[in-house]
Amino acid sequence: MNEQGDDFDAVGNIPNPSGAENGESDHMIDATSGDNDQDGGRMRRAHRHTAYQTQELENFYLENPLPTEDQRYELGQRLNMEPKQVKFWFQNKRNQMKINSDRLENITLREDHDRLLLTQHQLRSAMLHCSCNICGRATNCGDIDYEVQKLIVENTILEREINQLYSKIPSRPNQMLVSPSQPPHCSSSNPGINATPELGLGGGTRTTEKERSMFLDLAIKALKELLELGEMDCPFGKIDSRSSKAVSLINEKYKNASNNVTKPPGHVVEASREIGLVPMTCLTLVKTFMDTEKWVNVFAPIVPVASTRKVIPTGSGGTKSGSLQLIQAEFQVISPLVPKRQVTFLRYCKELRHGLWVVVDVTPDQNPTLLSDGGSINRLPSGLFIEDMANGYSQVTWIEQAEYNESHIHPLYQPLIGSGIGLGATRWLATLQRHCESLSTLSSTNLAEISPGLSAKGASEVVKLAQRMTLNYYTGITSSSGNKWEKIQVENVVQNMSFMIRKNVNEPGEPTGILLSAATSVWFPVKQKALFAFLSNPSFRHVWDTLTHNATMEETIRIQKAKRHGNIISLLKFAGNGMLVLQEIWNDASGAMVVYSPVETNPIEWVKRGGESDYVQLLPSGFSIIPDGVPDRKGKSKTGGGGGCLLTFGLQLLFSSNPTAELPQGYVKNVEVLMVHTISKIKSALHIYT
Repeated sequence: MNEQGDDFDAVGNIPNPSGAENGESDHMIDATSGDNDQDGGRMRRAHRHTAYQTQELENFYLENPLPTEDQRYELGQRLNMEPKQVKFWFQNKRNQMKINSDRLENITLREDHDRLLLTQHQLRSAMLHCSCNICGRATNCGDIDYEVQKLIVENTILEREINQLYSKIPSRPNQMLVSPSQPPHCSSSNPGINATPELGLGGGTRTTEKERSMFLDLAIKALKELLELGEMDCPFGKIDSRSSKAVSLINEKYKNASNNVTKPPGHVVEASREIGLVPMTCLTLVKTFMDTEKWVNVFAPIVPVASTRKVIPTGSGGTKSGSLQLIQAEFQVISPLVPKRQVTFLRYCKELRHGLWVVVDVTPDQNPTLLSDGGSINRLPSGLFIEDMANGYSQVTWIEQAEYNESHIHPLYQPLIGSGIGLGATRWLATLQRHCESLSTLSSTNLAEISPGLSAKGASEVVKLAQRMTLNYYTGITSSSGNKWEKIQVENVVQNMSFMIRKNVNEPGEPTGILLSAATSVWFPVKQKALFAFLSNPSFRHVWDTLTHNATMEETIRIQKAKRHGNIISLLKFAGNGMLVLQEIWNDASGAMVVYSPVETNPIEWVKRGGESDYVQLLPSGFSIIPDGVPDRKGKSKTGGGGGCLLTFGLQLLFSSNPTAELPQGYVKNVEVLMVHTISKIKSALHIYT
């Protein structure tokens, strides 16, 4: 019989029998490189790795979770470890990631189950109060004779036909007509059920058979094109996926197909592709993309608002494979100089084989002449391939194509958008990776151990509060249709600066009164990484932050959401005045962010003890940093830019606690001076004199 020590690996964990490498059985376990102490009958002490060894192993795992025997040997030589120790570490790491992924998927399934139960309850309640679309009578009319019901419906249909005939007579006064597209059967009229009407391109409330066939045919054609673009020998593989040169090669057919269509000035086609690992299973990702609410939550920095306008039946029997939806959404870049993109597109998902799925998006009506207002885009066949990998990871190949009018985009941002970075595959994939990694970290880590004195419930509420802070920061700059910010005109305002106000009366989590939001975007001749390092460094905070009053600060809470992306939530305490500031930062291929907001002591202490964070008042400010998109000397527009980056500074203030107060121009001018002064101090500290 084996000793107890033979059942444990080098880090004291039980290895995963399903994670064998190169045909070797994982049942052959050796805890350390030394000989087994079987004669003595004692359990040997588990070997503990140094912090350096663990960090190097973690970094290698992110790049390759399945190293070969030669790679394990080289890694062991470099870290002074036996090859078997390296092997067992990777086995246990994959086993741990699989357990974390399963736990996360279970949480998602429970949330889906609870939501379905709630929907079922709402539907049952609505059935008691539903009415007929034709006659307006209640459908729960068992006391009325069937023949009477039939006559009522037939009479309503005849009245509709008569009204349609009369409407064709010029001298006939206008009448309220019933839409011919409404079929003569009853459906729920409860506004609580499907509050957003499902609108088709034809203007009706339901999908006709002709529309359904047209949508499905378009989705299948887009899928075929995406399969071609997914091949490694397509032009994406020959030219850097973020180079503007790739556009002319890949989308030549769009130009040829629309030669007879008059294109507005500034018409542009962009395309990009990116490949990477995502710490989430294939099926969980598919469910996320086919649930609009979850999709918006994942891509909040890019998609401020979206809604499913139609769920189109395809005969798939209710399974995710073959699902087809019509979605309306807004896409944004965090800057007041880039207008939001309004986009309507079909989303179609298909299981190509076991463990390989594709989600494809395409705009149904791709007419370049409709893009002249600058606020709309045509989404050419775009989407992602999702392939299941080992132990909870998926490999994602993201392809993004769009045509739009760049004449409404500020010249500072045209290279960024045109290079495919601003709203291209790189940003989409990096945002997905950061979100999934944070979910994996927060679900697998005991949050109470992250910050001493903070309970698990308290840590969860701090994360929730930081998420709300960051979302409020986005809306204070881009002003999507889903919020109440209104732009105001300011006389002789500094170039590239915008102001918005909103009146808050009963909105929880924000001060009551008149709120002012100011934002500006500036080009910096430094790399994204360097500017982020300066702004996120506590030692330099006093240089640009007027709230500090040159005081030192202490980090009382630190929660690391996504290590690879530098995603950290902190609670900072300034010496002297004792002011508390909640802050969240990250830096990756999608850009960098430093968002912060002062918080009052009593509410944040309540949250730290596990209290609800919904009523903690926030007025977020901060910085968004993205590469400028200008190609470097080698002709590539890499992340980090061609030597520069674009900085957006956003600031939110409470002007007055009286919601009816008038905002004077003098106050706005003072805020403008503060914004300019802050930017100037940052430039001066970085020795930028422009």
